[in-house]
Parts: sequence; C-alpha cells; structure tokens
Amino acid sequence: MLALYRGDRDAFTSDHLRILLAVSGKMALAIENALKYQQAENSAITDYLTGLPNARSLFLQLDRELARCKRDNSSLTVMVSDMDGFKQINDRFGHLEGNRVLRLFAQALKDSCREYDYVARMGGDEFVVIAPGLAADSASKKAEQMRALARHAGHEVCGEEILSLSVGRAVYPDDGNDAEQLLTEADRRMYIEKQKQLAYKDRRAHPRLKCRVTIELQTEAGGLPMYANLTDISMGGCYVETSTILTAGSKINMRFSMDDSGLSAEGVVTRLDPGAGVAVQFREMNREARERMFKILEFVQKTTTYYNNHYLNSLTKS
Repeated sequence: MLALYRGDRDAFTSDHLRILLAVSGKMALAIENALKYQQAENSAITDYLTGLPNARSLFLQLDRELARCKRDNSSLTVMVSDMDGFKQINDRFGHLEGNRVLRLFAQALKDSCREYDYVARMGGDEFVVIAPGLAADSASKKAEQMRALARHAGHEVCGEEILSLSVGRAVYPDDGNDAEQLLTEADRRMYIEKQKQLAYKDRRAHPRLKCRVTIELQTEAGGLPMYANLTDISMGGCYVETSTILTAGSKINMRFSMDDSGLSAEGVVTRLDPGAGVAVQFREMNREARERMFKILEFVQKTTTYYNNHYLNSLTKS
C-alpha cells in the first residue's frame, strides 16, 4: 500500500490520481524485485533448516576475522564439531525428528556463545564456531559445553542417551594462517576424536568418513592395477566406486596414495553393486596395521577436506 498525505484540504486532484495509477505498477514491480533479491541473497548465506549461516557465509566471515587478527596481532579459535549417533536418530526416529535435533542444537549452541562469536552449519550434522581471543582453557570448557548441548538435544527428542559430539579445534596463528589451513586442522583433530569415541547402542562399530579420493586396486590374481573412487571408509572397511567386475570373497590390495606406497591395505570384497561399486572389509589388524590405518584415514580426510575447501573457495570467489 502506498499512501500520500498533504496538510491542505482537497489538495490532490484527478491529475495526481492519474499519475499515481500510471507509476504504481512500476513501483510495485521494483519493490517486489528488491524483496526477491533480498530473499535470494539471504538464502545464499543462510542454512534453511537451522537459520544459521551456511558454509559460504562461514568462509567469508572467517576471512574477515583473520584479516582483523592480523591487523590487531590477536588470536582466533576455530572449533569444528560433528555429531556421533545422528544416523541412528534418522534411522530409528525418522528424518523429521533428526531435523528437530539439528534445530534444537543449533539454537542452543548459538545461545551459549558470546555475542561476537560466529556459529555456522557447514552441512549435515557438522557445525563450526569462530571464537576470537578464546583462551586454551576456555576452549576446552567450550568443547565440553558443546558436547553437553548435543547430548541434551538428542535426549530431548529421542528420550534416551543416543547422541554425542566430536569437537576439534585449531588456533590462529599456531595452527594455520588462513581459513583453509585452520578448518583442515580442526577437522582433522575432530575426526581423530571421533575415532576414539566409545560405540553407542546400534551405532556402527567404526565411524565412517565420507570422502572422494582416487585409489589404486590390485587383485590377488595380479595384472594391471585399476583406478577407482573411494567414497566411504572406516577402520573396518570401505566402499569403492568401480566398473571393474569383482567377485564376492576376492582379495584385493588398495593403495590410497600414489606417492606413498606405505598407505595401502588388504581387504576382501563383501558386497557387489554391479556397475556401481563394491564394499570391502579390511583384514583383521594387529597393532602395526591399525597404526597404518590411522595414517590412511588421516590422509583420506586431509585430501577430501582440501578439495572440498578448494571447491568452496572457488564458489565464494565467483
């Protein structure tokens, strides 16, 4: 609605009305377009489910905070968290209840942070906190508080202790000088903590890492090596996308790095998805093999994070 006022009585004439009618349509269109642009701009930087800033907004804010820290010679803590047991909530209680958990945790996390902290949802069940000037002891207390918030959100929705939280943190300038380095290091530490988490009821025996890394396969029959895409890995096994025909029970050797032959493991094909890929179970490991597998997981996680961050950076610069 557009309203015009003048102090004089009967100040507006029919000519004024004709002018308003002539321009009102164009004005309405301009206002509508401005509102749509604002909505599109907000949706580009805001997570639709939780209302928190999204990954794109996170990178922009982190770059701004780092620039300020470099000017002021101050520190910055980046905390990356990922829920443990969230998949079981979706499987047992449904995705709508899973969404409730995410919203509850997101709001509680935001409310628990300082006014000048920045809370964002990276995607899925991964959340990031940017905390300027947070001391090491305060960061440890903050991590414990975040874990408690996750447990409470899970219990609030599901009525049982089903959810926990793995938290990793990195500090500028000790752990990195740019957004990519800090997020990579915090994410690496978070995943190491996730591997050490005690298993909950109905949880997978080993936390799984979603990834996309090119690996080399070699069957026990020998022959030329084959290349495939690793999309899922844990301490117990992995899933590999390949069009190569393999049989269930066949033994294969997997090389995860083209530059380091030590990053390899042996496994047995346990499931076939013809034309799509195979599920592989790693052989039973001794202590030395487990140490090597931790190095493989760290390499896969670092490689995946690097390319994910590189892709996100390309989006923010476009």
